[in-house]
Amino acid sequence: MSEINKRTVAPAEPVDVPVQASHSVESTSRRRLIKLGSAAVPVVATLVSRPALAWHCKSPSAWGSEIINPNTSLKTNAGHQSYPDEAWYITDWRDNVARSSAGFGDKPWKVLCTKYPGLKDATTTTNGSFDYTKVTISKLLAVIPGLRSTASSNSKVKAVLTSGSDLQISTLVAQLNYILLSPLSANQIESCLSGDKLQKMALGNYSPSGLNQTWDAAKIKTYLYENWIAR
Repeated sequence: MSEINKRTVAPAEPVDVPVQASHSVESTSRRRLIKLGSAAVPVVATLVSRPALAWHCKSPSAWGSEIINPNTSLKTNAGHQSYPDEAWYITDWRDNVARSSAGFGDKPWKVLCTKYPGLKDATTTTNGSFDYTKVTISKLLAVIPGLRSTASSNSKVKAVLTSGSDLQISTLVAQLNYILLSPLSANQIESCLSGDKLQKMALGNYSPSGLNQTWDAAKIKTYLYENWIAR
């Protein structure tokens, strides 16, 4: 991060002026500085609040290696990749909200229904329009090949994303993000995590290749969260 260099300005030689004039000049200068300072606040606030369009992801093996030895790969940032786009958040899927970065996709359920029109039938429509709140886990599993979940097949997806277990919520959103962002956009989520690994994670028992460790539900959730795959 660049820094702004501060320069010290040497004070001018004293000038013989009436006391009243000196106070007037000082007051005017102070008002000018206050105006400039207050004008700059919205600019700074805008810069701080502007969402980052890029997201970062490490493979399970690279991330797992850092957990074992944080002074090596973590220090050098090995295995860290930067991508041009973000993923949908858990709340985006739960409430069917477009991604936060303007210009990066539509509402997730609209995109999903477009790719898998089989989601729309008499059981998932309201007044003839697709209603994502009626989609069940069994419906998702029947329409989307390879999707995995430990949630009850009769549960509504929205209910699972609202009150399901951490593993169910994280892995379901991660898989849905993968399905939509892997082959269709510049997100390139498949560059750090493959679909078959996600399916194994969804069952709650995953062992990263090359590492002598098995991840439980908490570790899987942490990996997906810290790598911005399911937040």
